[in-house]
Amino acid sequence: MHPTEWILNHNQEQIILQANKLTLFQQCKIIECVGSDNLHYLLFFHKDDFLTVQPLVEFDQASFLGHLEQKGSCIHAPSPLFSLLLPAATSLKIISADALLTKIKKQYSSIETALIYSYFDSYIPSEQLDIFLKEIFYTFRRDGKLLAAYRLGIVLLSRGYQKEWLRSAIEHADYAHAKNHFQSPLITLMTTDPLYVEQQLFSSNNYTQLLELYQEQNRVIDSLILYINVFIKRPSPTEYKNLITVLNNTFTNDEILSFLRSLLPVVSTETGLHQDVYHRLIKNKETDAAVGLLFHYPFPLSKKDIRDLPELLNHLSISTLELSLQSITQRLLPLVRESPQTFEKIICATLPNLLNRHTLADIYTHLKLNEEISEIPSLSKISDMYHLVEDAENQLKLGMYYYDLGQYEKAIECFSWEMELHSNQVEPIQWLAKAYQKVGKHKEVETYHNLLKQMKHSS
Repeated sequence: MHPTEWILNHNQEQIILQANKLTLFQQCKIIECVGSDNLHYLLFFHKDDFLTVQPLVEFDQASFLGHLEQKGSCIHAPSPLFSLLLPAATSLKIISADALLTKIKKQYSSIETALIYSYFDSYIPSEQLDIFLKEIFYTFRRDGKLLAAYRLGIVLLSRGYQKEWLRSAIEHADYAHAKNHFQSPLITLMTTDPLYVEQQLFSSNNYTQLLELYQEQNRVIDSLILYINVFIKRPSPTEYKNLITVLNNTFTNDEILSFLRSLLPVVSTETGLHQDVYHRLIKNKETDAAVGLLFHYPFPLSKKDIRDLPELLNHLSISTLELSLQSITQRLLPLVRESPQTFEKIICATLPNLLNRHTLADIYTHLKLNEEISEIPSLSKISDMYHLVEDAENQLKLGMYYYDLGQYEKAIECFSWEMELHSNQVEPIQWLAKAYQKVGKHKEVETYHNLLKQMKHSS
């Protein structure tokens, strides 16, 4: 699954924005994007409503962006959540703070407008933002709406807008009754003050009640972000089942698979995630991806998985696998008993690649510890090669082994040594010509062909 992209029309040019990560903090979500101009941009949302796109700017840790970075819950691309929140290829544009304010005033209450506007404290001059928020606060007070004024104050403070004028204002004795109202249990405030309740639940990591609130408000994306973060923080088979249940209610099987694959690097193989993804890939006939997963993560295989492995491996180009020595013994050892032919096929196909990444001594030392695989022909070859390395009289044989495995430079070293020891023999020179031909060194090929002709004439 590729990262989701949108189109930003800015300064008479189109910039492709590619999703990087999605962060949830209280009622706000922000998608960080990388633009085709190599700059970073932020897509702002209030709940599920898209607000605007802005370039990423430097921000203070006490700002809203700082709180979001420190306390938010993140989902990294790729994920179907991005296009669910904002359809791919949507055309976007950057709007001014004044235009944004006009937009949100039409859609939200005064308190929610103030909250949303405060998200942009890294873009709006501090003095300008303070004037706007004070105007709303003191308008409530002048109109005798003390509870509304206190509600605005405590919502802004809870979101992290910690200004002295606001803290001192709501400490006034006139707000004693309003203060008592907010000291009630959160469950009793759910109907009258859902913004404040959500902020408190988010800050205290009260996932159970927060999920109930999201469900009541039909906020599917926020629920999914929360379930994912709970699973990442408390990975277990039980939490994984809970996550799958939620995903099944929202996404197609292909979307779920893409989503789960994005979680593979961040959770333990003991959760059941990796086995599930492995089986989903096989069901989708994505054999290369399934085998890649198999050799990259040490999740347990069932007896049926082991029995089915030879058939699975027969459907891909094994030579493209970059197997580690550890993965060979961990994953392929069971095949010696189930299907020695398949094991031999895999070792033969991957041996050249192994020799490119490991020394012959490393390969031999690692594999010789397993007595049950010592009779496999390709491993017998490795054993022969290892013992020939120190045998100066048999470098020709070692070179032929290397040549058969496509290790032409190493083969040339062996043939050259053999030629020095036995300069009157034709065979090492013939092999040198063949090996140089393989590496494209035609001048050397011609040199050894001429030497062979001279030897033939002189004999």
